[in-house]
Amino acid sequence: MSNILNVVRQNFEQILKSSYVTTLTLAMTVNDEGKPENFDKIAAQLVDSNPSINAVQLVPNGVIKYVYPLKANEAAIGYDILHSSKVKDEALKSIETKLIYFAGPLELKQGGMGVVGRLPIFKENKFWGFSAVIIRLETLIKASGIESIDDSKYYFQFSKINPTSKKEEFFLSNKKEFSEYYFQTVIIPDGDWKLYLITREKNALLYQIFTSSCLGFLLSLICALWVVSIMKKPAQLQKKVFQQAKKIHDSEVEFKTLFEQAPLGIAKVDSQTGDFITVNSEFCRIVGYPEDELTNYNFQKITHPDDLEEYVNCLNKLKDGSMQEFALEKRYLHKSGRTVWVNLIVSKLWKSDEKASSNIAIIEDITEKKKAEEELKQSFQLVSDQNKRLLNFSYIVSHNLRSHTSNIKTISDFLEEAETKEERDEMIGLLKKVSESLNETMYNLNEVVSIRTNITLNTEHLNLWEYIEKAKKILGQQVLKQEATVQNLVPKTIEINYNKAYLESILFNLISNAIRYCHKDRKPVIILSFDEETKSLKIKDNGIGIDLKKNGEKLFGMYKTFNDNPDSKGIGLFLVKNQIDAMGGTIKVESKLGEGTTFIIYFK
Repeated sequence: MSNILNVVRQNFEQILKSSYVTTLTLAMTVNDEGKPENFDKIAAQLVDSNPSINAVQLVPNGVIKYVYPLKANEAAIGYDILHSSKVKDEALKSIETKLIYFAGPLELKQGGMGVVGRLPIFKENKFWGFSAVIIRLETLIKASGIESIDDSKYYFQFSKINPTSKKEEFFLSNKKEFSEYYFQTVIIPDGDWKLYLITREKNALLYQIFTSSCLGFLLSLICALWVVSIMKKPAQLQKKVFQQAKKIHDSEVEFKTLFEQAPLGIAKVDSQTGDFITVNSEFCRIVGYPEDELTNYNFQKITHPDDLEEYVNCLNKLKDGSMQEFALEKRYLHKSGRTVWVNLIVSKLWKSDEKASSNIAIIEDITEKKKAEEELKQSFQLVSDQNKRLLNFSYIVSHNLRSHTSNIKTISDFLEEAETKEERDEMIGLLKKVSESLNETMYNLNEVVSIRTNITLNTEHLNLWEYIEKAKKILGQQVLKQEATVQNLVPKTIEINYNKAYLESILFNLISNAIRYCHKDRKPVIILSFDEETKSLKIKDNGIGIDLKKNGEKLFGMYKTFNDNPDSKGIGLFLVKNQIDAMGGTIKVESKLGEGTTFIIYFK
């Protein structure tokens, strides 16, 4: 019952919040001379976009003069609410608090029951009148979700203390005495309403406890699905509220009290210079600057540099009239230095001469949402990469082990059928070669498994120049044999945080490959250099090169070879790629067939 009651209460609050935005927007149509501008146009947009509101009014000096829609509401025109004993007290309450207050349910002048939300408007601290919304009682009940609740076990009642008689009045149809029945209540303070949820049977509470103990899991599941469906309604209403806030572009924000109570960040910005003219407290909270400091800045000061160009382009289109408003996701730089993501809506603020001198910007903080999206994206990419590696590795294991076991079985069959000692010796020799090949394959697979399962790799600060020199010494015989030149252009001061064994293996494999696959018509030249800006090591050779169009996708695959060199086993680049990945880096390759190859290692 608490869950059901809270859902309906949230729906009531959502309706009232939407009504507040509507009255705030309507109040802004009143210009500095106290005359409403474009009332019918703006009122039509407000009523059409908000199904929970039946009509809107402007009530200067407490007399209803402006109503939309006029049809079926003519009887309300000219009604002086401040001199009517029936509604005067609740109208004065909103003036006293300077906040919106929902009077009723009461008999409407145009007929029927309804509630009236009145927001007092002040010009230069002097009461001007009211901006009001009319919600018929049947519309309020329907929008609250009360009618969608299963009434076989519970029913709702809706009440308010009559301001004149001081007695509690009930407004829903079932008004029988329920004091002996179990019920729960919530208060809706914006209208001083009391909402009851009442059981239909006196022993319903005990029956529910007994039923829940037997069917708890099933009922929990059903209730969860039901509550989810109910909770969708506030979300839809919230979306409409945000869309409605976009339309606040027809007049300047002159009412500081109303401006500060808005649930979104709002700023008035000079359309020519981009200077902040005025901002509300929510805008200040989102970007972290106090109001007096922020009004000395322009939007360029707090906009993330990477988002500035797109934002300025949109503002230029707003200036030249190619668009009337725009919405985008952008980043602000918080005063603390961190980045804040927001949903931004910018619209023109029109003057009577139809020239916009300022814009209104409305922002909603979505930083946590963007963080969640990025974490989800990274998790998905990680799982996807791991799945690809697992499938590739399982294929390698099954393919290579299957070929070895097949060879062993074939040789074993021949060995059983051998008739002479020479034939058996020959088969045993072949079996030994297959066994050695299988042992080498198992060693290679074990290396790969070791790389991929070693989560806690030991790392230390290593001098990159020294490790390149060390690799040159190890490969000294190959260098002399091929008359190769290995130029180490890496500065002697460069240090990287890396696993020692992995760095030795990576340098050894890439330099030895550059020597091994040299071009037959020229002596090999290998040049190693380091880019401090991108933190990358480049290993460039003038060898035979690789056809990347043909072999690019399988370049780092296990047992993948791209030439007829008998020393090629297709394991070196595979291990290099896995070791670099394990250290959080990346490797790229640039190559032209017959000209040479360049490997670029980006360190984390």
